Amino acid sequence: MALDLGLIAAKIKLVWHEKPDRVCCSLSQMATELKMSRRTLQRKLREENTCYLSLQDSARLDLTICFLAAGKSVEEVSDSLGFANRRCFTRAFKRWTGDSPRTYKKQL
Repeated sequence: MALDLGLIAAKIKLVWHEKPDRVCCSLSQMATELKMSRRTLQRKLREENTCYLSLQDSARLDLTICFLAAGKSVEEVSDSLGFANRRCFTRAFKRWTGDSPRTYKKQL
């Protein structure tokens, strides 16, 4: 059992690296992608002292920084990452960084 530590989070990150559009998928969708039940995925993540939402937030922040640096608009980034609207994205970005996406983009 100890050999599995860290593997599930790494597998999730690999899925997102290979398929960036999957970063906005739900826990249930990710469990299906990894061919396991939702509950098993939750349990394995807890064993690794992490949760799906924290991994997802981290991946979304990384992609946001890449997209903004590549010149994408805030609206394009918001849509690409599966946020309901630009306002939800802006709130999440402020929670992650302390700045608005527009302020961050100006600093690039």
